[in-house]
Amino acid sequence: MKGREDSLTRLTFNAPVRGIVKDIDVTTVGGVIPPNGKLMSLVPLDDQMVVEAKISPRDVAFIHPGQKALVKITAYDYSIYGGLTGEVTMISPDTLQDEVKRDVYYYRVYIRTDSNHLTNKQGKEFPVFPG
Repeated sequence: MKGREDSLTRLTFNAPVRGIVKDIDVTTVGGVIPPNGKLMSLVPLDDQMVVEAKISPRDVAFIHPGQKALVKITAYDYSIYGGLTGEVTMISPDTLQDEVKRDVYYYRVYIRTDSNHLTNKQGKEFPVFPG
């Protein structure tokens, strides 16, 4: 009986945080995962989000780490749901070239949000999921 419990324990995966499975990399029955191999990606639900934004070179002079930011989610009407408040945590040291529009250059900016949900005027919360 103890051997079966040990086998079952080895087949059970427990996430360190509450979240949503984003990508499953191994789907083959009986598949082997190499040491340090990736089984799946997990998006935490109870954590702050980090938003990656593309900023035009002409606007980057007005942005600095530590600056307060407001992230507007295009899928939600800002006049109804508002946006996510946050703080600029990093700005790329140089411009990057857009992979699709090769003539477009931008700075990559990271913003850590204060929450992972939008709140409308009535106080109802709407979770925002990455991906």
